[in-house]
Amino acid sequence: MLITFWGVRGSVPSPGPNTIYFGGNTTCLTLETDKTFVIIDAGTGIINVGPYVKQKKISNMHMLFTHYHWDHLQGLPFFNPLFDSNIQIDMYGKKNLSEVLSLQMQKPFFPADYRNLPSKIAHKKFKKKFIIDDIEVETIENNHPNGCTGLKFKRKNKSFVFMTDNEIFSPTDRFTERDSFVDFVKNADYLVHDAQYLKTDMDKKAGWGHSTFEQAIELGIDGNVKNIVLTHHDPMRKDTELKSILKDLKKHYNNVNINAAKEFLSFEF
Repeated sequence: MLITFWGVRGSVPSPGPNTIYFGGNTTCLTLETDKTFVIIDAGTGIINVGPYVKQKKISNMHMLFTHYHWDHLQGLPFFNPLFDSNIQIDMYGKKNLSEVLSLQMQKPFFPADYRNLPSKIAHKKFKKKFIIDDIEVETIENNHPNGCTGLKFKRKNKSFVFMTDNEIFSPTDRFTERDSFVDFVKNADYLVHDAQYLKTDMDKKAGWGHSTFEQAIELGIDGNVKNIVLTHHDPMRKDTELKSILKDLKKHYNNVNINAAKEFLSFEF
């Protein structure tokens, strides 16, 4: 599996000189195998996936939406393959996926009507477990206002877990307990997890649906995860701050491989 990050910010795009290194686009990543192309979320990072799809001559793809907050949808209307009649897209999400995406592109919000797009779109509902070609997909309910789906992908004894927008110790929207999250990520090759906040942020932002750096890392450690990648960076967090935080975390948690997601970063396993 080849994983590539196209957008790594949370809440709102944050372009500018202070976010060039990690990137300012909102959440989007892709998973590729020799015959399958999967897009996860459609934040503004998805805009750069369009040229990649054209370059690779990909005509069939699968798009998974963890949830329907703006920062995970806002790039979709600008995803060029939507306007190509030769493209087949299977879209997965919770209930009302077609309705949600249609509302986003209704006038006066956008000039092109979602229901009349040239591409061939099929809507599918998440199940607890399902198959995409030779990839096994398993889901879990994250702790996030209005809900969010955590995803685990397994193929040929390799596994990748993506858990954006998840407050492990949420005081309000706690749909899943930490022990269940530990079981879900157990022995994964890679865990990509929401780490939007510092410990000091939580005095004001507990219940907002995001975890701290330490909470995400300790979840991975308890789950015996080989590699932990922190994502959904706070839009106001400068590159210099993120680099400093990551350096300190690597010193403190020196028994596990920790990284921070950045645009165009790829890893293959």
